[in-house]
Amino acid sequence: MKKTVIAMLLILLSLSPCFATGVKEEQPAKTASYKEEVVIGVQSKTSGTNPTSQTSVAHKILFNLTHNSLVGYDEKSKEIVPELAVEWKSSSDLKTWTFTLRNDVTFHNGQKFTADDVLYTAEYGRTASNATVKSFWTGLESIKAIDDTHVELVLKTANLDLLYLISNEYFAILNREAVVADATKGPDIGTGPYMNKEFYSGDYTLLERFDSYWGTLPAAKYLRFRYLPEGTARLAALENGEIDVCQAPNNTELDIIKANAELVLNTYQTTALTFLALNTEDPVLSDQNVRLAIAYAINIQDVIDGAASGFAGIANGMWGFFQYGYFDDWKSVGQSSYATNVETAKQYLAKSKYPQGATLKFTAASSWTVNALQIIQDQLKAINIKVEIEQVDAAGLSRKTTTGDYQAIIYSVTFTSAGSDSARIFTPGNSVNYARYNNARVNELFNLAGSDTNDTTRKAKYKEIQTIVHAECPYVPLYYANSGVAHSKKAEGAVYNTSGNHDYTYIKVAK
Repeated sequence: MKKTVIAMLLILLSLSPCFATGVKEEQPAKTASYKEEVVIGVQSKTSGTNPTSQTSVAHKILFNLTHNSLVGYDEKSKEIVPELAVEWKSSSDLKTWTFTLRNDVTFHNGQKFTADDVLYTAEYGRTASNATVKSFWTGLESIKAIDDTHVELVLKTANLDLLYLISNEYFAILNREAVVADATKGPDIGTGPYMNKEFYSGDYTLLERFDSYWGTLPAAKYLRFRYLPEGTARLAALENGEIDVCQAPNNTELDIIKANAELVLNTYQTTALTFLALNTEDPVLSDQNVRLAIAYAINIQDVIDGAASGFAGIANGMWGFFQYGYFDDWKSVGQSSYATNVETAKQYLAKSKYPQGATLKFTAASSWTVNALQIIQDQLKAINIKVEIEQVDAAGLSRKTTTGDYQAIIYSVTFTSAGSDSARIFTPGNSVNYARYNNARVNELFNLAGSDTNDTTRKAKYKEIQTIVHAECPYVPLYYANSGVAHSKKAEGAVYNTSGNHDYTYIKVAK
């Protein structure tokens, strides 16, 4: 009996996986382990965390993480996508827009998002420092909450592209309770996947994951945006592991990145248009002939070679080449591109109120734009225009553009694919109208195009706008720079956009 029991035990043990011979024990699948904090090295200083107050790409990257608008814009598909609104519809005259809101969203302070927060955002926006935000909210005929999840906006003027406008990050929805309680820090409270934790202008911005986010939670608990203005320093920090992502590495150092097996390089031609804005309210630059003289005296390729290491494409107009309604066949309308022609520049100056030349102050807010202005400074000597260069930080630039205390500014702007988005730089009351340009016919054409559903006539209106602007030259279009992002090969999940407005929501870096 004892032998029988022992024999049966041996048989059972031989069938057990622990004792089977020649069979490898199956191990549970290993899950990837990721860093708790991801560090992004950035080239531009951020000067605030209030989404309604800033318009630069550097700030948009942050606001995309901390806040949501009613709708968003997908740069890859060029489509409007839902954010805090899940549905929307417009009246046949394109003036009344009704939005159905999500009912499962909370702000970073724990408050539930409702239609009342949209109303408060409109109320707050009417006094915003950002002129584009202020102009939009004050320009509404009315806004009302139908109930907690439905909002109705009534426009004074029809706008076929309303959704493209309000998809901008500076139309983020704020929380009434947070802003009323703290007017300074309250606007920092959003509904995005990350919360503002620490902010030191000129050093870093630290974001912390919001675990009650309404969408899919990110992997990284913290995102740190570290300000490193010099490209060489950013790359060195990436190489030695201080940062995980290096935005906009120097074009002259791309081969170094390519040769490093531990790094990945993404390059692209940006859709950010770099331009020289000439303040048309300035006594000297209000003279159209002076502006045209400047435009024809500039050799853009030399600016590209010196300030962008030759990595850029010349811009042939102040309308994005990828935008609806783009036009640049200047010969067909009796005009010409601003191709370098010093003799033509001298002729325009001779017709101006300043035939003997003038002294101007040009303003820049970064080292690379200073380099570009130094080249332009040298070129304008040929027509006896003396240029003094002033460098300010982002906050200083914002103050100057708000007050008009400048003569000329070099800057970059990104557009959506909607033609109406160009109104931001051509019509009064907009924060990026750095030329302070105001032409009654241009304003009228933008309003007319906003409700024109006929493709042919709408494009004709946009064409007329561009020919007027080109003739009056409030801006000198310069170039679309080539740029890129380098990151550790262990990093994944970021979405790099040609506007430079990259999405780091789902970036993660393996340990």
